[in-house]
Formats: sequence, C-alpha cells, structure tokens
Amino acid sequence: MSAQSALVCRLTAAVSPEELLRLVMEGVPGLRGVALFTQDDDTPVVSIGESCDDAQSVLLDLSDDSEYRLRTVPHVPVSPEVLAVMELRLLYLDTRDTAIRLGNELAALTQAAKTDALTGLPNRHALDLDLDRIDAASHAYAMVFIDLDGFKAINDHYGHALGDSLLKGYGLWLSRVTGPWGRVYRMGGDEYLLLMTDFPGPPEAFEAWAHERLQIPFVDGVSASMGIAWRHEADTVSDVMRLADQRMYTAKSDPENAARLTDRRAAFRREP
Repeated sequence: MSAQSALVCRLTAAVSPEELLRLVMEGVPGLRGVALFTQDDDTPVVSIGESCDDAQSVLLDLSDDSEYRLRTVPHVPVSPEVLAVMELRLLYLDTRDTAIRLGNELAALTQAAKTDALTGLPNRHALDLDLDRIDAASHAYAMVFIDLDGFKAINDHYGHALGDSLLKGYGLWLSRVTGPWGRVYRMGGDEYLLLMTDFPGPPEAFEAWAHERLQIPFVDGVSASMGIAWRHEADTVSDVMRLADQRMYTAKSDPENAARLTDRRAAFRREP
C-alpha cells in the first residue's frame, strides 16, 4: 500500500478535525503547519503545528463547493484524493456533532415538558405518562391529592417571592419524606399529588403515615388538606384521581380536620 493510500485510510477513521489535521501533518512530507478554515471566517477552526498566517502559507479549497479551506505551511502539494477524503470526513463529523447537539436539545426539551419550572418536580404531563405505564403493568398504587390551605393569604401578604419559596420548600419536603416509596408531582398552583407505589405496609398504615408526615410543619397559618384514593377503588385512572380530589375537598371543608391538623403540627414541633 502506498503512503498516500495509507493516509487516506487513516483519514477515514479520524474522530475529530484535530485528528484529521494531525494525520495530514504526519502523512504529507514537508508540512510544518496546517489550519482548517470555513469559507466565511478567517479564524481557523483548528490548527496544528506552525502558524499559517505568514507569507509561506497556501490556501486550498477542499473542493469547488466545500464549506472548508485548508491553509498549509509551506506550500506543499496535497493530492485531490486526500482533500476529497478530508471533506467527506468533515461532513460526517459535522453531521454527527449536529445529531448529538439536536439529540441533547430534544432530551432537554422533553425533560422540561415533564418538569414544573418553579419547583423542579415532575408536572401533570409526567404524571400522565407514569400513570399510563403503571396502569398498563397492573401495579397497585395510591394517589394522595394535596392542597395547601392558607397559602393565598401568605402569598398576598408577604409577596410572591415568599410564596414561591414556600411552594419549593414544601415540594422538597414531600420528596424527602416520600423517598423511594413513590413520586411527588406539582399539579399547579398550591396543589400536589403523590403517586405511592411501594409503601412498606397496608393501606391503613399508609393513611396514618400520610396524614402525619405529609403535613406542612414549618409555616404558621398554612396547612395541607389531603385526600387518598387507591387503584382498586375505581375503574379507571381518571376515576381514582377524581376520588382523591373529592376526598381532599371533603377534608378541606371539615372543621374537625382543621383541629386535627393543629394538633399534629404541635406534636411535630415537640419531637426532638
């Protein structure tokens, strides 16, 4: 195999423009410097070896309609075959990098579409996707619908900055106490939903745990009303969510529930 043929073979495997130029430097006798430019920019994309800005450098188009130009020091003939393979490899590398960038952008957009911008929690869209997956697997679960009582007064009196901090803080609290047993979603406004799939106990124990641990303990004047519904209690996912929502509003309108919340808050603050 001739030296030029060996160089062409190596160029077809280059994984970056830098490696491409390095191979050209090594494979073309007499080259002391080489730089790659685009047609619209005099700043090199990448350069290897000596500076290509002096009078000895020669500018070569890789082809008649190529996006790239090659500048060498000194003027050393580079075969059309080498230039053609360089152009094809650069086209491949550009396409690869564009595909990676677009893939990353798509992944970021997909994640953003499933994430609440304020709290960083999964949003309603993420909940719908998770419910479809879990329901298809016939996995048992409970939904806990939560609404914050007194939040509007805090938000109106102290401003949206404090209100936003409260929403983020409570979302973090829910995520921490829920742990690996389920997932927390912000439904919008001051409403949250917990999808519990792996609680280590029977429904009665879970309901006692939920009313104890999911309360908001750190802001006077704000409490959480919640309603719990289980998958086996309704025919469809929508009906389970509707049942949890109804039970939450029943709890919200129950005066005895407000008294129990006050007792739980006091008990929480007495804990060491």
